Amino acid sequence: MRNLLKTTTLVLLILNLAHPLQAGEDNRPIHRNALKTTFLSLITGSAKLTYERVVFPEQSVEVTAGIIGVGFDKFRVNPKGGLVRAGYKFNLLQQANSTLGGLYVRPEYAWSFFDYDARNGSGDRIRSSMQTIMGCIGYQHVIKRLVLEGFVGAGIEWGEPVELQYHHGFVERYGWLTLTFGVRVGVAF
Repeated sequence: MRNLLKTTTLVLLILNLAHPLQAGEDNRPIHRNALKTTFLSLITGSAKLTYERVVFPEQSVEVTAGIIGVGFDKFRVNPKGGLVRAGYKFNLLQQANSTLGGLYVRPEYAWSFFDYDARNGSGDRIRSSMQTIMGCIGYQHVIKRLVLEGFVGAGIEWGEPVELQYHHGFVERYGWLTLTFGVRVGVAF
């Protein structure tokens, strides 16, 4: 058991040291990770946290988890549920002094699942589970460790729609189109 632990530790150490972004390759700080929150998400009735990890030069993976029903309920329907998003970023124009910053495109998958009070006043709870695949374009700027990001995107959807067309991470239109935009603030490490 100890040999397995030592071998695993050694392999992980070698993989970490062999990562393509090594100090000395250029003048960019080696911040491979970012933890971000969607700015103003509490005003739209949810709380979202995003983790980003650089996996190759000019490429990173993003995962977002959210709790629907936290914050201001602007439609007064008492939503309760969750949101998951996962995307892969391709940086088109890398920020000169950061491994995380720059102009990017991001294909992503999102799943929003929650229930809410029917708007007709019947007291019934309606369940919604909507999924989408979107293409996003955005810009992420890193100032020392502060991360600022803005993005817009569109895609196709499937699932159980909601009366309000708002899924706390994307908006549905025409029964098949999804639109998204966001502003995130976070820290690089």
